[in-house]
Amino acid sequence: MLRSLLFAVVLACVVTSPANSAEVQSDQEPQQVVVHLSHFTDDLHRCFMALKMANLMQEHGAEVTIFLDLEGVRLAERRQLLDLTWGAESPTLAEHYATFTEGGGKVVLCPHCAKSARIGDGALKRNAEITTMPSLGKLLIKADKVMDY
Repeated sequence: MLRSLLFAVVLACVVTSPANSAEVQSDQEPQQVVVHLSHFTDDLHRCFMALKMANLMQEHGAEVTIFLDLEGVRLAERRQLLDLTWGAESPTLAEHYATFTEGGGKVVLCPHCAKSARIGDGALKRNAEITTMPSLGKLLIKADKVMDY
């Protein structure tokens, strides 16, 4: 009995080891991640962290969408230069944004917040769009992970 129990425990450890789970995950669909950002120049640290984490997860194979609301919608506004830095030797916010979008990342804006900020479709940076409430609900429901900044 004790041998059977010990064998079952060892087998369970082997089956759920990180090496085996990595093999299983590589065959699965990529994780859907939403990074929610409500800030812009009112909290640059959050803004930089959101973009850095979005880029990091994207580099590791996740499909990442940045969802902007409140002040965050200004990040996707074309007239915002994003030539801001945070910390010594930091790439600019523009560089982080370009890396993210050129790597396939999507940026969506809350329709109500975009309207309140007087941002229309024609005022957006490349790879950004004003979403609809039904699409936003669907995005959040299907997300495997949601990070909030």
